[in-house]
Amino acid sequence: MRKKIASFFILLLFLVQFLLSQNLEKILILHWNDFHAQNTPMKTKCGDSVCYVGGTANLLGLINKFRNEEKNVLVLNAGDDFQGTPISSITKGKSQIELMNIIKPDAMTLGNHEFDYGRESLEENLKIAKFNVLSANLWDKRKGKLFVKPYIVKKVGRAKIGVIGLTTPELFKLSLRENLKDIELLDIDKVLKQYIYELKNKEKVDLIIALTHIGVYGDSLIAVKFPEIKIIIGGHSHTALFEPKVVNGVIICQAGSRGEYLGYLSIEVDLDGDSIYSYNGKLIRVVNGIVEPDKVALKKVEELEKIVDKEFGQVIGWLEVDWKRNFYGESNLGNWEADVMREFAKTDIAFQNSGGLRKDLPRGEIKVRDIWEINPFGNTFVVFEVDGKTLKKMMEWQASGKAELMQVSGIKVVIDSRRNVGERVISIEVGGKPLDENKRYSIVTNNWVADHLYDLFGIPQESVEVKNLGVVDRDVFIEAVKKQKVIKSEVEGRIIDLAKHKGGTNNEY
Repeated sequence: MRKKIASFFILLLFLVQFLLSQNLEKILILHWNDFHAQNTPMKTKCGDSVCYVGGTANLLGLINKFRNEEKNVLVLNAGDDFQGTPISSITKGKSQIELMNIIKPDAMTLGNHEFDYGRESLEENLKIAKFNVLSANLWDKRKGKLFVKPYIVKKVGRAKIGVIGLTTPELFKLSLRENLKDIELLDIDKVLKQYIYELKNKEKVDLIIALTHIGVYGDSLIAVKFPEIKIIIGGHSHTALFEPKVVNGVIICQAGSRGEYLGYLSIEVDLDGDSIYSYNGKLIRVVNGIVEPDKVALKKVEELEKIVDKEFGQVIGWLEVDWKRNFYGESNLGNWEADVMREFAKTDIAFQNSGGLRKDLPRGEIKVRDIWEINPFGNTFVVFEVDGKTLKKMMEWQASGKAELMQVSGIKVVIDSRRNVGERVISIEVGGKPLDENKRYSIVTNNWVADHLYDLFGIPQESVEVKNLGVVDRDVFIEAVKKQKVIKSEVEGRIIDLAKHKGGTNNEY
């Protein structure tokens, strides 16, 4: 028995000596992504009661708390800080740069929505940025160099950390081409090989972090290919990873969207082994009142909101039912907007891309601000014509699952998703009548959809003549609310998938 006790203490002493001999450095990484200019707190539910979450001042208040409590803190923003509320559109993103100058992140990567106001506007905004803006895969053909710096090297405590920025490879599918003049996307695998080599062999970093705006799936693929990257702080897919996802030994984090959560990742870096010895990751909900809001940020937000409230606080209508978006099927919000579009343009059909609807709205008052936040992009209406045969091909492409789903008006499509791709459309009605393949049909949509006709409908870009009506979508929607006054839009079964059709109900795909 004494021998066993003695052996246990010897083993314990050996373990303590081993741990003490390791060269570890503790670091706290705080991160957020896809803020979408949600500078003011959002109303939501905390359990059974109403609460407010997010907001720049609350987010920074929480960051300040950890900066004061911890010695080694790294603060990272994974992109899409622009677009989503009126102030971002009014200032073309400048409001967000000014607020981030107050937050002082160590680095931010560029998301696709940073380009929503055009590359020239973004360049002007970046001139006033007092923080590092990264993207290793955006090439500026106009200047013959990277659009922004590819990475930073920062000393955090005793650890030398390299942070590489990456922007979504689907940038040209997600943005208007005119906003990306002379921008070229570089191959992510190639740039990562180059900069990982530089960071490891020239900069001699202890740790490599990828700060990405790609989405969790894309981040997972990077982790499989590049285990030299020990941590991926991501954005784009709006995924709330309440604990990190580990792929091929790589720690992947993402913090939802709109500042509802602050990502918290505490790590111990083995400085001798250039590896993560231990980690603890979570999301902290940024609930109003859990910390003192940052006073400087709060004052700036209030100044910006005064610009908005004067014009955008006007009540223009009443909503009888909640407006709910649906990225995978028909929605009552999508139906209402598509109907308004078709009535305005006097066309046979209207298509509104589901991803263009950016906010749900609960039953109650409709303010000008709400319409701006649902439709923040400032898209314009366009019209074009196709024959019935082409329209059927477009609907087959939509039914294939290859493209973002359209919200529709004037057309009813029945499909069977159990069938082979290209054979899924069972029937099409336009204006209540069966499709005539020889007839010409007029279509209204927005300029973003018209700029991506192949991606969304599988038809060549040059196959139709597009006419821009020159009116901004949200202006038309605002006038429609004022005219209708009380709105009660429903899901009507405009797109029916027989594979999901049960008991006579209309289930959309």
